[in-house]
Amino acid sequence: MRKILVTLAGGLALSAMASTALAQTSGTTANTTKAQTVCADCGKVTAITMAEKKGEGGALGMVAGAVVGGVLGHQVGGGTGKTLATVAGAAGGAYAGKKVEEKAKTENVWTVSVRYDDGRNASFEFTQDPNMRVGDAVKNSGKTIVRR
Repeated sequence: MRKILVTLAGGLALSAMASTALAQTSGTTANTTKAQTVCADCGKVTAITMAEKKGEGGALGMVAGAVVGGVLGHQVGGGTGKTLATVAGAAGGAYAGKKVEEKAKTENVWTVSVRYDDGRNASFEFTQDPNMRVGDAVKNSGKTIVRR
């Protein structure tokens, strides 16, 4: 009888150890799986700002403005006055042409700030409304971001 009880107690002890080992292994597997599903390039939108980015005036605007201004200035006065009016018209036209070109090249820029799940921060610029809101879940897609 005593031999049966010792055998039975030993069997129960082995069964309990096996169950504990199985539970510990299952927990580790579940934690490992959970850790592997974390997205390294995923985050949330923290801010969106829109600003007007001024265009740059170049030689084209200045030259075109100078020509138009010079022609208009040449229509005024006579002799030395005509020469001064032509030069002043060309200078004023060049300045005006540069400003017109700057205005034509001005564009709206949206800056979207993202905080990644691992704590990093980044900003992305868009020349069109990205149609995102603060709090949207996003992920990297090449050199930009898209909603998840």
